[in-house]
Amino acid sequence: KRMDYREALQYCKDNNITKDDGTNFEFGDDIPESPERRMTDMIGEPILLCRFPKEMKAFYMQPDSKDPIVTESVDLLLPNVGEIIGGSMRIYNEEELAAGFKREGISPDNYYWYTDQRRFGTTPHGGYGLGLERYLMWLLNSNNIRETCLY
Repeated sequence: KRMDYREALQYCKDNNITKDDGTNFEFGDDIPESPERRMTDMIGEPILLCRFPKEMKAFYMQPDSKDPIVTESVDLLLPNVGEIIGGSMRIYNEEELAAGFKREGISPDNYYWYTDQRRFGTTPHGGYGLGLERYLMWLLNSNNIRETCLY
């Protein structure tokens, strides 16, 4: 099931999945692991949660061309496990990347190799990260990550 971040907020509100203080999640709030897992378990199928607010994501994530306050990002959520993969399209324009550094207060000096890729040419591209232990939880039908840790 594909679900936008805004739809997830509405789902949480409609199903009484709230913050610890009992208030509803609002646009820009990070939905923590426990409420996110509760939502996923209630839906009962894998969810591709998409288009998170730009301010809550990494500076290098590409804004959505149709809705620039969100990013072209996705998390894969699995029932009984939670998030196992997070990914996004990456900013490939040098000026947009510089604005991301500035927004986050990060000096681009240490990232010369990253900015040079944009300066001398790159193509639209993306990246992701896989939580191996969480993936193993799903494969083994385990409810506790300690059962799948390698160390």
